[in-house]
Amino acid sequence: MAGVRDKPDILLLMGDEHPVFMTGCYGHRSVRTPAIDRHASRGLVFDAAYCPSPICAPSRAAMMTGRHVHTVEVWDNASPLRSDWPTFAHSFSAAGYRTILCGKMHFVGPDQLHGFGERWTQDIYPATFDWTRSNRAGPAVNSGQNIDRVFECGPGWTSDMDYDEEVAFRAEYGLRQLGRERRRPPFLLCVSFTGPHYPYRAPQPWWDLYTDDDVDLPQIPEDYREREHEYVKWLRIHGQFDRLVPDNVARDARHAILGRISLLDHYLGRILDLAERTGLAENLITVYTSDHGDMMGEHGLWFKNAAYEWSSRVPLIVSGPGVRSGRIAEAVSLLDLGPTLCSLAQVAPVTPETDGRDLSDLIRGQRGPGPGSAIMENYGEGVWRGWRMIRRGNVKLTYVPGCEPELYDLARDPGEWNDLAGDPAYRTVRDELTAQVLDGWGPDACDEARWQSEERRLAILKCPPTYHWQQPSPPVPHPLWSDRTRPIDNVNV
Repeated sequence: MAGVRDKPDILLLMGDEHPVFMTGCYGHRSVRTPAIDRHASRGLVFDAAYCPSPICAPSRAAMMTGRHVHTVEVWDNASPLRSDWPTFAHSFSAAGYRTILCGKMHFVGPDQLHGFGERWTQDIYPATFDWTRSNRAGPAVNSGQNIDRVFECGPGWTSDMDYDEEVAFRAEYGLRQLGRERRRPPFLLCVSFTGPHYPYRAPQPWWDLYTDDDVDLPQIPEDYREREHEYVKWLRIHGQFDRLVPDNVARDARHAILGRISLLDHYLGRILDLAERTGLAENLITVYTSDHGDMMGEHGLWFKNAAYEWSSRVPLIVSGPGVRSGRIAEAVSLLDLGPTLCSLAQVAPVTPETDGRDLSDLIRGQRGPGPGSAIMENYGEGVWRGWRMIRRGNVKLTYVPGCEPELYDLARDPGEWNDLAGDPAYRTVRDELTAQVLDGWGPDACDEARWQSEERRLAILKCPPTYHWQQPSPPVPHPLWSDRTRPIDNVNV
């Protein structure tokens, strides 16, 4: 059994594309998420947590570095994170922690560690530029995640589920070894699953947990196309969402994701139960979150990339020694995760520069919640001009260059249908949030840098490939990997 140390161990659990509203502790009426709900009952639930960007690689790079997307220049899912950007994994490594990544982090480029000392699995996605598209002339059409893929929903097993099986197995194997070591440094372990990310499929046993009566359909007014902002039209071009999917298809897609979420919860429960049995939970700070959400048919959209709540809000639950229990309405960001974990563990960041906030005093109950603020930005797929969203209190503004801003009062309009940007009663808050979102951000310069990055990568892709990337069947190693990046095979027993 692991003994109690001066510094806590850290367990960061992640889902991928997990719609926060499809979670028991966040109010869904029928989803079965007992492990997440139990974790929530023992800790602190953030009701207004936002991703740094509603797309995988930029959101994760921003979360790891604590810097805005335009600063680290990880624009899309084929953008590399430079190796000279410090992450909070570097901070924990410098403080003597054993730092481990098990599962997905969507690092693009040859550096697949970025401060982690070990990887117990390879990543699920390619580290190459293959997914690059040019958006300078307008939003690129997506041949992968578009309306046709929604129609493929239903029961069934897909290759990404193989990956999550391996992640769960290797996480459990490694935790057992950590629990047996009487003398060891504290650890930071990130276990990151690819579920419940698209495809909209669920293994038959998990599909069978639900019936059609358990599934709520999105409520969309007839004039929904007349209410939407200009940037949403780009998303419709990108995903070919020029029409609504039929109710039976929307129901099956949501049915599948309910099953995938319960499957993810099953894996999380196994890991949390193992931490209890091995004694690791005695001195363990545990976090559950996701990199972004999924629109799930709301506003007639699917997948991510939008500023709307279903795409941008994420679950964020913290538990462990010294963590208060309850719920927090303050707006926070995953940019805050690194500074907060460092503070909770009394770890000095390797660099003081951050765009995040230290929330440790809020988590420990040393202060009450305020309105808070969170900024999200997107330059990824389906986006012609990069845009920013800011939430402060209950009010949320999206700023798109060359367009009027979009403003919602979420307390009065949680479905985000009534744009208040032109309402005189909201003029002051509109001006304040616009000034805040523009502070330190040059949208024209960011767009030019992003477009040039796309064009450089596309030029490189004209060269003959050094290898052809295919979805690996775990545990076959990715061609770019070395033995050093798969130390789970050499764990000391």
